Amino acid sequence: MKPAWLLLVSVVCASLGQTLFKKGVLIIGEITLKGSLLKGLTELLSNPYVLSGLCLYVVSTIVWLVALSRTTLSFAFPFTALVFVLVMLAARLVFHEAIPTVRYMGLALICIGFLLCSLS
Repeated sequence: MKPAWLLLVSVVCASLGQTLFKKGVLIIGEITLKGSLLKGLTELLSNPYVLSGLCLYVVSTIVWLVALSRTTLSFAFPFTALVFVLVMLAARLVFHEAIPTVRYMGLALICIGFLLCSLS
């Protein structure tokens, strides 16, 4: 598989992981640092959404490392900006979060920057 495809798989896994993290904490509720840290960690790690998000992050990291072994860091790293784009779109589509126009403009700038960086 070409490095660009591996990088895209890594980005999608990381984005899905973030989306699952949010779904998990919506179920758990607000997390505070008060009380038992062990109890809080147990609650987080026993949530299937949080656990699935962690698994996707592991997959994302492994695929990222494979991609890095096949290409330069200066080519690979701009792909991480796509996580911002996908997570914000997931926030809108999955959680129905309001996204201000200025953030959409920021996403457009990220996409333009990504395209410029990936030209080679």
